[in-house]
Amino acid sequence: MRITTAYQYERSVQTLQTVLGKLTQLQDQLSTLKQIQRPSDAPLDSALVMNWKAYNAQVERWQNNIKEVENRYSYTEQNLTHIKDLMLNVRDLVIRGGGSDALGPEEKVAVSRQLIQQADEMLSSLNAKYAGRFVLANAQVTKPEDPAWRPFKVLIEDSGGNFTFVDTITQAEDMVQKDAGSRWMVVFEPKTFDELTDPSRRSVSVEIGINSTIPQVLAVEDYFKFSGTVDVNGTSYHRVDMFDKLFTFSETLRNGGSLASPDNTGKTALDYTDEILDGLTDSIASIGARVQRLNSLDDFYKNVGTNVEALRSSYEDADLARTYVEYTKFHTSYQSLLKVIASITPMSLVDYL
Repeated sequence: MRITTAYQYERSVQTLQTVLGKLTQLQDQLSTLKQIQRPSDAPLDSALVMNWKAYNAQVERWQNNIKEVENRYSYTEQNLTHIKDLMLNVRDLVIRGGGSDALGPEEKVAVSRQLIQQADEMLSSLNAKYAGRFVLANAQVTKPEDPAWRPFKVLIEDSGGNFTFVDTITQAEDMVQKDAGSRWMVVFEPKTFDELTDPSRRSVSVEIGINSTIPQVLAVEDYFKFSGTVDVNGTSYHRVDMFDKLFTFSETLRNGGSLASPDNTGKTALDYTDEILDGLTDSIASIGARVQRLNSLDDFYKNVGTNVEALRSSYEDADLARTYVEYTKFHTSYQSLLKVIASITPMSLVDYL
């Protein structure tokens, strides 16, 4: 078969066009560091890349939610630990107030006042906020209609059965001493604001996986025992049992009694104090276990995100060194083809003359 000059020229030009196309593609990859410039270049690969990007964005959202909830839970754990420390102080005071002969009336009143100080600090911890929201409120409250609202309140019931809210337990204790037959209590109000029904609000529970959610705020009833309810002006409040016990301890000491004496159930103040401490210990351990599980889930998502990102990069991102080597190779081929074409191109009439 005879290979003509025209055939050689035609094949060389076709090869040159192919090399030019490849050079253009490699130049684009070098300038953008992307293997895929347009979805039409590689439809299947482009679809895979889009799916991996969407999944990675979802994983990042789950990780952000986990970190937010983890921080909130950790802050709650710190507050409960502080309350437990205060209860340990109460335990020491209960032991001091347990001997009827060891303390005189004035000393018992002094111990009673110290109990009230510990109770006020506990109340402050219960009403603590994290990122503008109450840690223990059973609801996500960011801008309550009443800025003075608190989930835990001090309520006085006087001898006539009338109720009055006050700011501190110390204030309540002073008022109770002036009215025989009255008492103070700490109540919890599971209030819900209108803004929580707004469709545009963020959910109280957040997504941390496919069909998996977790509450941002822990339920108070899971960590504190309620001793009953009390209705004030049509609103139902839950009495916090821990503070009922502290009121009883304080009242007993004010009246000159001994905290070592058992009540009609056979329990002493120390028995009740230890029960409260056991409950706080269990609550702290429960929250700590949740935080550990969230940490493990976050680590899992980090590994998933790394693997998915590696897959995406292998299909979408260009390897600079490898692409440059390939570009150099095709550029050399391009120059060689130009020389070949120049050598086989027929002379024009001008060249001939």
